[in-house]
Formats: sequence, structure tokens, C-alpha cells
Amino acid sequence: MKLLTKKIFSLVCILALVASVVGCRMADDEEPKEGNGDKTSIEEPKASDEESNKDEEESKSGNENVDGEEVYSKELAKYFPSMEGTVLKYFGTAEYGQTLTLNKIIEAEDKLNLSFKGEILDLSDGEGPSRDELILETEYEINKDSVKEIQRNEERKYSQSIIREQIVLKAPIEEGKKWNQSVNIDGKEYEAETKIMEISKDEKGKSLVKTETIVKDIESYPENTYKETRTYKEDKGLVEFNTTILLKGAEGQEATPFEFGYRLFEEE
Repeated sequence: MKLLTKKIFSLVCILALVASVVGCRMADDEEPKEGNGDKTSIEEPKASDEESNKDEEESKSGNENVDGEEVYSKELAKYFPSMEGTVLKYFGTAEYGQTLTLNKIIEAEDKLNLSFKGEILDLSDGEGPSRDELILETEYEINKDSVKEIQRNEERKYSQSIIREQIVLKAPIEEGKKWNQSVNIDGKEYEAETKIMEISKDEKGKSLVKTETIVKDIESYPENTYKETRTYKEDKGLVEFNTTILLKGAEGQEATPFEFGYRLFEEE
């Protein structure tokens, strides 16, 4: 009996030893796998070359939009006010007076728009034209190389140029520079020539540019030629305008040419 018990005890010890050895081997087999898992890092999928190039082009295009060439000429824009609400007061021949206010500045994709609105001063104590007939609306479009003036009021006022839409300045600003353009006057096409007559500075160092525009073959004007001169000033816009206007005569009589002009009133 004792011999049987010893045999059973010996068998149990052997089985326990075998189980222990097998368990250690299985653990050893699993350890390398766990080690490999620690060494393996998860990598983000790389973008294709095509996608990388596309992103690079989009980034470059954005930089070009910001740092590319000027939308409009800073050289020309400096001859106009740059703050909305700027009020300009003019006085001239025969107690003429008018005010213009820079109502709106719009920077579009290809130009800078300046919108002025004002009115001619009424000296008739209400007995003359209605207020609507005295309203002035002028717009300037500044692009890369020129400034176009457009009269927006429905009917041209006698104090305005007979050319309702024209290029009044052109870059580069150089004395003697000329340009020709086709203009419409009272429904008829003419050719106008504009020349930069003088470039100077005032006592405060502000730049001024004076131009002269001539349109030939227009009846009733001296020598059948219409002429106007303008002076633009840095940060001010138009500071002087001179032309010839036609005063209507009595019925059956021709209009009489009359020299007319006005200047900007600047407080010292």
C-alpha cells in the first residue's frame, strides 16, 4: 500500500514538472511577438506625388494672389483722397460754388472705384433750379495704368466737362506725356487728345499734375476747338478745372463762349 502511494505521488510530481516546462516554453514563444509589437510603429499613409504637387501649386497660387502685381496703380491713386467722408469745397467764376463728398471706396478685382456725390450751391434763394437739378455725381475708376472719370448724374451740368466719360490721367506721370481717346459728346464720336502739361509740388511738398484736353471740330467753340485744363493734387483729387462754356443766346442767336473755372478751397 505504501509502495502504491509513493508511485502515485511520484507520478503527480512528474506531471507537475512537465506542465511547468511546457508553460515556460509557451511563454518564451510569445515574448518575441510582444517585443516585435513594441518595435513596430503605425505609419500614416503617404500622399501620392500628384496630391503633393497639387497642394504645392495651390499654395503657390495663393501666394501669387497676395504678393502678385498691383491691382491698380498706386502712382495714380495717390492723386485722390483715400478716406470716405472727405468733403471738397470749390469756388469759381461768377460766385460759382459746389461741394463733393467721397461717399464710397470700392476695391474690386481689377480696379479701385471712388464715388463722389455733391451739389452746386444755389444762390437764387430757391427761385432757380430744383435741388435735383443741382446734384453732381462723379466716379473715378483707377486701374493699372489709367484713371477714368465718369459723370453719373443723369444730365450733364454746365459746370462739368462736355466729355461725360474720359481717361483723365495715365501712368507713368511724366511731363509731356500724351494720349488719344475716342469720346462721345452729345451722341457724336470725336477724338480727344490729353497732355500732361506740368508736374510740380506745393509749399507742403504735395505733388500736382496739370493736364490739357483738346477736342477739335466742335462748332461754336473758339476756333471750333473745345479745351479744358485740370490740376490734380496728391491726397486731394481735382483741385482746379478751367474750360469754355457756351451761354445760350436769345432765340435765333448763336451761343456765346464764356471762360469758366473753379478751384478747391483749402484751409491753411
